[in-house]
Amino acid sequence: MTPVALVLVLGSAVCHASWNFLLKRSEHKLAFLGSAGIIGALTLLGPAIIVAAVDGLSGQAIAVGCVTATLHGVYGLSLARGYRLGDLSSVYPVSRGVGLALIPIGAALLLDEHISAIAVLGITMIATGVYALHIQPQALRDIAAPLRVLNQPAGRTALTTGLLIASYSLWDKNALDEVSPVVLNQFAMTGHALITTTAAAQSNLEGIRSEWRLHGWSIVAAGVLIQLAYLLVLFALQTSRVGYIAPSREVGIVFGAAMGVLLLGEGFGLWRVWASLAIVAGVIVLAIAP
Repeated sequence: MTPVALVLVLGSAVCHASWNFLLKRSEHKLAFLGSAGIIGALTLLGPAIIVAAVDGLSGQAIAVGCVTATLHGVYGLSLARGYRLGDLSSVYPVSRGVGLALIPIGAALLLDEHISAIAVLGITMIATGVYALHIQPQALRDIAAPLRVLNQPAGRTALTTGLLIASYSLWDKNALDEVSPVVLNQFAMTGHALITTTAAAQSNLEGIRSEWRLHGWSIVAAGVLIQLAYLLVLFALQTSRVGYIAPSREVGIVFGAAMGVLLLGEGFGLWRVWASLAIVAGVIVLAIAP
Protein backbone atom coordinates (compact mmCIF):
# COMPACT_ATOMS: atom_id res chain seq x y z
CA MET A 1 0.00 0.00 0.00
CA THR A 2 1.33 3.45 -0.88
CA PRO A 3 1.98 5.99 1.92
CA VAL A 4 -0.67 8.29 0.41
CA ALA A 5 -3.23 5.47 0.43
CA LEU A 6 -2.44 4.68 4.08
CA VAL A 7 -2.97 8.31 5.14
CA LEU A 8 -6.24 8.47 3.22
CA VAL A 9 -7.47 5.20 4.74
CA LEU A 10 -6.61 6.35 8.27
CA GLY A 11 -8.43 9.64 7.68
CA SER A 12 -11.42 7.74 6.35
CA ALA A 13 -11.37 5.45 9.38
CA VAL A 14 -11.51 8.41 11.77
CA CYS A 15 -14.47 9.88 9.84
CA HIS A 16 -16.21 6.49 9.76
CA ALA A 17 -15.74 5.90 13.49
CA SER A 18 -16.97 9.41 14.26
CA TRP A 19 -20.27 9.12 12.37
CA ASN A 20 -20.82 5.65 13.80
CA PHE A 21 -20.32 7.12 17.27
CA LEU A 22 -23.00 9.73 16.52
CA LEU A 23 -25.27 7.00 15.15
CA LYS A 24 -24.77 4.92 18.29
CA ARG A 25 -26.01 7.79 20.48
CA SER A 26 -29.27 8.11 18.50
CA GLU A 27 -32.58 6.61 19.56
CA HIS A 28 -33.90 5.57 16.15
CA LYS A 29 -30.96 4.16 14.22
CA LEU A 30 -32.49 3.78 10.75
CA ALA A 31 -34.17 7.19 10.99
CA PHE A 32 -30.84 8.79 11.97
CA LEU A 33 -28.95 6.93 9.23
CA GLY A 34 -31.44 7.87 6.53
CA SER A 35 -31.48 11.53 7.59
CA ALA A 36 -27.68 11.68 7.71
CA GLY A 37 -27.60 10.05 4.30
CA ILE A 38 -29.68 12.88 2.85
CA ILE A 39 -27.29 15.45 4.33
CA GLY A 40 -24.35 13.47 2.94
CA ALA A 41 -25.90 13.35 -0.52
CA LEU A 42 -26.42 17.13 -0.51
CA THR A 43 -23.01 18.06 0.95
CA LEU A 44 -20.94 17.72 -2.23
CA LEU A 45 -23.74 17.73 -4.78
CA GLY A 46 -22.61 21.09 -6.22
CA PRO A 47 -18.94 20.10 -6.68
CA ALA A 48 -20.01 16.73 -8.13
CA ILE A 49 -22.19 18.47 -10.72
CA ILE A 50 -19.32 20.82 -11.64
CA VAL A 51 -16.83 17.95 -11.99
CA ALA A 52 -19.31 15.96 -14.09
CA ALA A 53 -19.91 18.98 -16.34
CA VAL A 54 -16.18 19.64 -16.81
CA ASP A 55 -15.13 16.00 -17.33
CA GLY A 56 -18.26 14.96 -19.19
CA LEU A 57 -20.48 12.08 -18.19
CA SER A 58 -21.06 9.40 -20.80
CA GLY A 59 -23.99 7.03 -20.89
CA GLN A 60 -21.70 4.23 -19.74
CA ALA A 61 -20.48 6.34 -16.81
CA ILE A 62 -24.07 7.05 -15.77
CA ALA A 63 -24.89 3.33 -15.95
CA VAL A 64 -21.82 2.51 -13.85
CA GLY A 65 -22.81 5.15 -11.32
CA CYS A 66 -26.37 3.84 -11.08
CA VAL A 67 -25.05 0.37 -10.24
CA THR A 68 -22.89 1.94 -7.52
CA ALA A 69 -25.92 3.82 -6.16
CA THR A 70 -27.99 0.63 -6.06
CA LEU A 71 -25.29 -1.44 -4.36
CA HIS A 72 -24.69 1.16 -1.63
CA GLY A 73 -28.40 1.70 -1.06
CA VAL A 74 -29.19 -1.99 -0.77
CA TYR A 75 -26.15 -2.42 1.49
CA GLY A 76 -27.50 0.22 3.90
CA LEU A 77 -30.88 -1.46 3.92
CA SER A 78 -29.38 -4.90 4.50
CA LEU A 79 -27.18 -3.63 7.32
CA ALA A 80 -30.12 -1.98 9.07
CA ARG A 81 -32.21 -5.12 8.67
CA GLY A 82 -29.43 -7.24 10.13
CA TYR A 83 -29.18 -5.02 13.20
CA ARG A 84 -32.96 -5.12 13.59
CA LEU A 85 -33.03 -8.93 13.48
CA GLY A 86 -29.93 -9.70 15.53
CA ASP A 87 -27.34 -8.36 17.95
CA LEU A 88 -24.42 -6.21 16.85
CA SER A 89 -22.02 -8.75 18.35
CA SER A 90 -23.38 -11.45 16.03
CA VAL A 91 -24.20 -9.57 12.84
CA TYR A 92 -21.18 -7.28 12.59
CA PRO A 93 -18.31 -9.81 12.62
CA VAL A 94 -20.11 -12.05 10.12
CA SER A 95 -20.89 -9.27 7.65
CA ARG A 96 -17.46 -7.64 7.85
CA GLY A 97 -15.68 -10.99 7.93
CA VAL A 98 -17.39 -12.18 4.75
CA GLY A 99 -16.45 -8.93 3.02
CA LEU A 100 -12.86 -9.18 4.23
CA ALA A 101 -12.55 -12.71 2.89
CA LEU A 102 -14.20 -12.10 -0.48
CA ILE A 103 -12.63 -8.77 -1.48
CA PRO A 104 -9.01 -9.99 -1.88
CA ILE A 105 -10.24 -13.15 -3.64
CA GLY A 106 -12.46 -11.13 -5.97
CA ALA A 107 -9.67 -8.62 -6.59
CA ALA A 108 -7.33 -11.42 -7.65
CA LEU A 109 -9.88 -13.19 -9.86
CA LEU A 110 -11.78 -10.25 -11.35
CA LEU A 111 -9.32 -7.35 -11.31
CA ASP A 112 -6.11 -9.34 -11.77
CA GLU A 113 -4.59 -7.94 -8.59
CA HIS A 114 -1.65 -9.74 -7.02
CA ILE A 115 -2.07 -10.36 -3.29
CA SER A 116 1.27 -11.16 -1.66
CA ALA A 117 1.71 -13.71 1.12
CA ILE A 118 2.53 -10.89 3.54
CA ALA A 119 -0.72 -9.13 2.60
CA VAL A 120 -2.68 -12.35 3.20
CA LEU A 121 -1.16 -12.47 6.69
CA GLY A 122 -2.22 -8.88 7.34
CA ILE A 123 -5.77 -9.50 6.08
CA THR A 124 -6.02 -12.61 8.28
CA MET A 125 -4.90 -10.63 11.32
CA ILE A 126 -7.50 -7.92 10.64
CA ALA A 127 -10.29 -10.45 10.12
CA THR A 128 -9.37 -12.25 13.34
CA GLY A 129 -9.36 -8.98 15.26
CA VAL A 130 -12.73 -7.90 13.84
CA TYR A 131 -14.26 -11.24 14.80
CA ALA A 132 -12.74 -11.27 18.28
CA LEU A 133 -13.62 -7.64 19.06
CA HIS A 134 -17.34 -8.35 18.89
CA ILE A 135 -17.61 -11.42 21.10
CA GLN A 136 -17.45 -12.07 24.82
CA PRO A 137 -15.20 -15.11 25.24
CA GLN A 138 -16.22 -16.38 28.67
CA ALA A 139 -16.51 -19.83 27.10
CA LEU A 140 -15.86 -21.58 23.82
CA ARG A 141 -19.56 -21.30 22.94
CA ASP A 142 -19.26 -17.51 23.06
CA ILE A 143 -16.36 -17.57 20.63
CA ALA A 144 -18.51 -19.48 18.14
CA ALA A 145 -21.61 -17.31 18.69
CA PRO A 146 -21.33 -15.28 15.46
CA LEU A 147 -21.11 -18.54 13.48
CA ARG A 148 -24.17 -20.05 15.15
CA VAL A 149 -26.22 -17.07 14.01
CA LEU A 150 -25.84 -18.27 10.41
CA ASN A 151 -28.80 -20.59 10.99
CA GLN A 152 -31.01 -17.60 11.82
CA PRO A 153 -32.53 -14.84 9.65
CA ALA A 154 -30.08 -12.32 11.15
CA GLY A 155 -27.16 -14.50 10.09
CA ARG A 156 -28.41 -14.86 6.55
CA THR A 157 -28.88 -11.11 6.37
CA ALA A 158 -25.33 -10.64 7.67
CA LEU A 159 -24.04 -12.89 4.89
CA THR A 160 -25.95 -10.83 2.36
CA THR A 161 -24.46 -7.67 3.83
CA GLY A 162 -20.95 -9.14 3.53
CA LEU A 163 -21.56 -10.01 -0.11
CA LEU A 164 -22.74 -6.45 -0.75
CA ILE A 165 -19.63 -5.01 0.95
CA ALA A 166 -17.44 -7.09 -1.34
CA SER A 167 -19.57 -6.23 -4.37
CA TYR A 168 -19.54 -2.45 -3.97
CA SER A 169 -15.82 -2.43 -3.08
CA LEU A 170 -14.83 -4.37 -6.20
CA TRP A 171 -17.32 -2.56 -8.44
CA ASP A 172 -16.23 0.91 -7.28
CA LYS A 173 -12.56 0.10 -7.81
CA ASN A 174 -13.33 -0.80 -11.41
CA ALA A 175 -15.81 2.10 -11.80
CA LEU A 176 -13.05 4.65 -11.12
CA ASP A 177 -11.84 3.98 -14.66
CA GLU A 178 -15.07 5.57 -15.92
CA VAL A 179 -16.06 8.08 -13.22
CA SER A 180 -14.08 10.49 -11.03
CA PRO A 181 -14.05 9.83 -7.25
CA VAL A 182 -16.16 12.91 -6.49
CA VAL A 183 -18.88 11.94 -8.98
CA LEU A 184 -18.82 8.24 -8.08
CA ASN A 185 -19.09 9.10 -4.40
CA GLN A 186 -22.11 11.25 -5.20
CA PHE A 187 -23.80 8.30 -6.89
CA ALA A 188 -23.03 6.13 -3.85
CA MET A 189 -24.30 8.65 -1.31
CA THR A 190 -27.44 9.40 -3.32
CA GLY A 191 -28.37 5.73 -3.61
CA HIS A 192 -27.69 5.13 0.07
CA ALA A 193 -29.76 8.17 1.08
CA LEU A 194 -32.77 7.41 -1.12
CA ILE A 195 -33.11 3.77 -0.12
CA THR A 196 -32.44 4.13 3.62
CA THR A 197 -34.63 7.22 3.95
CA THR A 198 -37.50 5.55 2.11
CA ALA A 199 -37.25 2.54 4.42
CA ALA A 200 -37.08 4.76 7.51
CA ALA A 201 -40.11 6.81 6.41
CA GLN A 202 -42.15 3.67 5.79
CA SER A 203 -41.29 2.06 9.12
CA ASN A 204 -41.00 5.00 11.54
CA LEU A 205 -41.86 8.46 10.23
CA GLU A 206 -42.22 9.83 13.76
CA GLY A 207 -38.73 8.51 14.52
CA ILE A 208 -37.31 10.76 11.80
CA ARG A 209 -39.03 13.81 13.28
CA SER A 210 -37.83 12.85 16.75
CA GLU A 211 -34.22 12.42 15.65
CA TRP A 212 -34.19 15.85 14.01
CA ARG A 213 -35.61 17.43 17.16
CA LEU A 214 -33.16 15.72 19.50
CA HIS A 215 -30.04 15.26 17.38
CA GLY A 216 -30.30 17.67 14.47
CA TRP A 217 -26.72 18.89 14.62
CA SER A 218 -25.43 15.34 15.07
CA ILE A 219 -27.31 14.31 11.92
CA VAL A 220 -25.69 17.14 9.97
CA ALA A 221 -22.22 16.25 11.28
CA ALA A 222 -22.73 12.56 10.56
CA GLY A 223 -23.93 13.34 7.03
CA VAL A 224 -20.77 15.32 6.25
CA LEU A 225 -18.57 12.61 7.79
CA ILE A 226 -20.31 9.83 5.82
CA GLN A 227 -19.62 11.70 2.60
CA LEU A 228 -16.00 12.42 3.48
CA ALA A 229 -15.25 8.92 4.76
CA TYR A 230 -16.03 7.13 1.51
CA LEU A 231 -14.63 9.89 -0.71
CA LEU A 232 -11.23 9.39 0.95
CA VAL A 233 -11.50 5.65 0.28
CA LEU A 234 -12.19 6.26 -3.41
CA PHE A 235 -9.14 8.50 -3.68
CA ALA A 236 -7.09 5.80 -1.92
CA LEU A 237 -8.34 3.22 -4.43
CA GLN A 238 -6.81 5.29 -7.20
CA THR A 239 -3.35 4.80 -5.69
CA SER A 240 -3.45 1.23 -4.39
CA ARG A 241 -5.14 -2.17 -4.64
CA VAL A 242 -8.67 -2.74 -3.38
CA GLY A 243 -7.48 -6.02 -1.83
CA TYR A 244 -5.31 -3.92 0.49
CA ILE A 245 -7.46 -0.80 0.93
CA ALA A 246 -10.77 -2.45 1.89
CA PRO A 247 -9.38 -4.57 4.77
CA SER A 248 -7.36 -1.62 6.10
CA ARG A 249 -10.57 0.36 6.58
CA GLU A 250 -11.38 -1.91 9.52
CA VAL A 251 -8.96 0.08 11.68
CA GLY A 252 -11.95 2.40 12.08
CA ILE A 253 -13.42 -0.22 14.41
CA VAL A 254 -10.55 0.40 16.82
CA PHE A 255 -11.13 4.16 16.71
CA GLY A 256 -14.83 3.57 17.29
CA ALA A 257 -14.17 1.30 20.26
CA ALA A 258 -11.83 3.90 21.74
CA MET A 259 -14.54 6.56 21.40
CA GLY A 260 -16.97 4.25 23.17
CA VAL A 261 -14.60 3.87 26.09
CA LEU A 262 -13.52 7.50 26.36
CA LEU A 263 -16.82 9.25 25.54
CA LEU A 264 -19.55 6.77 26.44
CA GLY A 265 -17.92 5.03 29.39
CA GLU A 266 -18.13 1.59 27.77
CA GLY A 267 -16.03 -1.26 29.08
CA PHE A 268 -13.17 -2.54 26.99
CA GLY A 269 -11.33 -5.34 28.73
CA LEU A 270 -8.12 -7.18 27.99
CA TRP A 271 -9.72 -9.37 25.31
CA ARG A 272 -10.79 -6.36 23.25
CA VAL A 273 -7.36 -4.77 23.71
CA TRP A 274 -5.74 -7.80 22.08
CA ALA A 275 -8.36 -7.86 19.34
CA SER A 276 -7.75 -4.17 18.60
CA LEU A 277 -4.00 -4.73 18.52
CA ALA A 278 -4.50 -7.53 16.00
CA ILE A 279 -6.41 -5.14 13.71
CA VAL A 280 -3.79 -2.41 14.03
CA ALA A 281 -0.97 -4.88 13.46
CA GLY A 282 -2.76 -6.25 10.41
CA VAL A 283 -3.07 -2.77 8.92
CA ILE A 284 0.65 -2.16 9.52
CA VAL A 285 1.47 -5.45 7.77
CA LEU A 286 -0.70 -4.42 4.81
CA ALA A 287 1.00 -1.03 4.72
CA ILE A 288 4.42 -2.63 4.19
CA ALA A 289 3.24 -5.56 2.05
CA PRO A 290 4.56 -5.60 -1.54
